[in-house]
Amino acid sequence: MAVEPSTYTFDMAARMLTDIGWQSKSGEMSKSGNDVGTWFVNMPGHSYLRARFYSVDKNVGGRIELGLTSLQPEASVSLRYAYGYWRVGKCRILAGQTDNWFGSLAYHVRQYVGLNENSHLLLFGWGFVWSHRVPQVQFTYNTDKWGVQFALEEPRNKGTWGGAANVDNKFIMPRMSLTFMFKYGAFMTHPGILFVKHGFEAGTTGASDEDWDTLAIVLPIKFSVGAFTLKFQGHYGKNFATEIPFYNTTWTGPVLSGSTVEDTIIWGGVLAGEYQIGKVMITGGVGYEKWSNDTWTSEDETTRWGAFIAVPYQFTKNFGIHPEFSYYKYGDNPNTGNDMGNEWLLGVQFRFVF
Repeated sequence: MAVEPSTYTFDMAARMLTDIGWQSKSGEMSKSGNDVGTWFVNMPGHSYLRARFYSVDKNVGGRIELGLTSLQPEASVSLRYAYGYWRVGKCRILAGQTDNWFGSLAYHVRQYVGLNENSHLLLFGWGFVWSHRVPQVQFTYNTDKWGVQFALEEPRNKGTWGGAANVDNKFIMPRMSLTFMFKYGAFMTHPGILFVKHGFEAGTTGASDEDWDTLAIVLPIKFSVGAFTLKFQGHYGKNFATEIPFYNTTWTGPVLSGSTVEDTIIWGGVLAGEYQIGKVMITGGVGYEKWSNDTWTSEDETTRWGAFIAVPYQFTKNFGIHPEFSYYKYGDNPNTGNDMGNEWLLGVQFRFVF
């Protein structure tokens, strides 16, 4: 009884995932020029070990989460989350590594199999925009029906133009995102905008002193009625490469043509449905991307799309399986006009969540 009571509490959580399946690539994507198929078994990187901390009054808290990946002959641990927050009424101030409302994962599709096979997960880069977890400082005000969040974030793209050397990268401001939240009955949306200006100083090296913007605007919608859920995210922007993860860096970055910057314009979206029947869910979705740049020599635009269907089954609260088939069409090379191929994966993910 003489022991001083603790000023905080904590809890632990873990997620252990394992994929097993078959991946097939068309000849356009293989080194041999022939269609290639192969089995894969691995622990994808969205497995994790998590710790959460709370003050007694729950107004101050934090989260640390480590990602676990095993793709033999290598295994690795990565930092997913590390942040603290302070709540005052309907306001929250947060600082640390995390994602935020922009591109919120509340709208993600249930495409899980194949993260280590060409980074397929949640149709990222195939219709779904997510800004990833980065160090940031964010302010949030929200009620049960609406809210607003503003964040100053570390840019992900800190590189220069291809081949540029002896230059200094510069940022006038950090990456910024502004996102709103609205809820009404079965309807929810988080429209938002993300912006960062990149640049470099060439000095007397003879290279051009250039800057360029990454801009992304998203409109997600979620509608749930009983056992049925409909999810949608549409996006528009420019120069996503590296700044928005999982987007092809060859075709979604700006192009330096002489001394002029040509922006790559990007738009697309994803649509998915989910229907829950007891322990079984039937879900599927399709994503579409269209990228355009006037400097490309054969066509000034290229399109790609991906689709999936899955039938997750939850045996117990802590164990479930996720059978899935997904297909990806890579579109035409805008510089040559040649087909860049297609790919499909068929597999099962074993999911242990505690």
